[in-house]
Amino acid sequence: MQANIEIYQKRVAGLQELLRENNVSAALIMYPRDLFYYSGTAQPSNLWIPSHGDPVLFTRRAHDMTKRVTWISQIIQANSFKEMLSVLDELKMTPEKGGKIGIQQDVLPTNIGLSLLKNLKDYSLMNVSKLISQKRLVKDPVEINNIRLSIDLWKEGHKAVLNSIEEGITEYELAANMEFAARKKGGDGVVWFRRWDGCLPGGGIVTSGPNAWEVSGHAMTVTGVGISESLPWGASKRKVKKGDLIVVDYGVCREGYHADMARTYCVGKPNEKQRDLWNRLVELHLQVIEQIKPGVTGEELYLYSEKLAKKEGLDENFMGVGNNRGQYIGHSIGLEIDEEPVLGIGYKQPLPAGAIVTIEPKFMVPGLGSVMVEDDILITNTGNEILSTLDRELFYID
Repeated sequence: MQANIEIYQKRVAGLQELLRENNVSAALIMYPRDLFYYSGTAQPSNLWIPSHGDPVLFTRRAHDMTKRVTWISQIIQANSFKEMLSVLDELKMTPEKGGKIGIQQDVLPTNIGLSLLKNLKDYSLMNVSKLISQKRLVKDPVEINNIRLSIDLWKEGHKAVLNSIEEGITEYELAANMEFAARKKGGDGVVWFRRWDGCLPGGGIVTSGPNAWEVSGHAMTVTGVGISESLPWGASKRKVKKGDLIVVDYGVCREGYHADMARTYCVGKPNEKQRDLWNRLVELHLQVIEQIKPGVTGEELYLYSEKLAKKEGLDENFMGVGNNRGQYIGHSIGLEIDEEPVLGIGYKQPLPAGAIVTIEPKFMVPGLGSVMVEDDILITNTGNEILSTLDRELFYID
């Protein structure tokens, strides 16, 4: 932790700059992913970041442990907002009445929001989630390295999948092999979502044959059908058959940071049509990646990919099937697997150097199969670097 104090200080200073620009007196950070980003721990705490001056970390539990691991010098126990405000008053850090306090309205439960309205009735509350995501979009060297390490774990999962593909194995057994291999090498065993209803069984999708062109759930297109209606996407009980195409789309998290990749496999040697579909997908994929550089927008990347799909005569099978198609080509990753921005229609802000995004095209052809490839891309000052170096081939064991 001590070696990274300057990085945490820089993160806090960056948010404070935005708070001042938006006339916000202070931000109250409670959401665990953002709490970890600024304080270095996800222990249950409330982090008070004033627009000027040093932050204060108010612990709700595990005070002594938190004190050992965080870089923040002012650490105080407070089990309620009332206690927290009393301490701030003693420290002469209470903002002037009528000022704005920043909170994370997109992720806070309603009961906490109501409590904040009651306890901070002398202030107006402002959603600062967009300001935080703006800062988190650009990764520092520690974050980039952590994502590289997560990608290494994904490769371990890939080896386990490839070595266990055989006719008769179920989708969920393949998924379990993927998850176990990553976990055994130090994976966290969980993926984090920003959206309140985001969930992936085990961290990802394994889907095969006809399941791979069924679209279920939200925010994804290659989804699988799941084991039951309690979670109707992801790996199912289906046993793979000779000639099936299998898509493995997984998030792997290590020490809080995610890799998000996908590869396609075949049970036995793929036929000519399957190979052709895969080769056309990879060509599109690499052409889109060539467009990634500082200043490009997510909308531009999607529209370019859509143009390429139309040129191939596969626009009705691109990013879904028929009416169940998504208008996106990727998204950002980091402490969450679904970080903003989505690279799609409506995202017109230029992407900055230092952002890490995924590019994840897929073709879904009923009767033939689905193919998908996904890579993690670091935007550099001069272009991009493909972080996920796993081969882009249609994997199979004959």
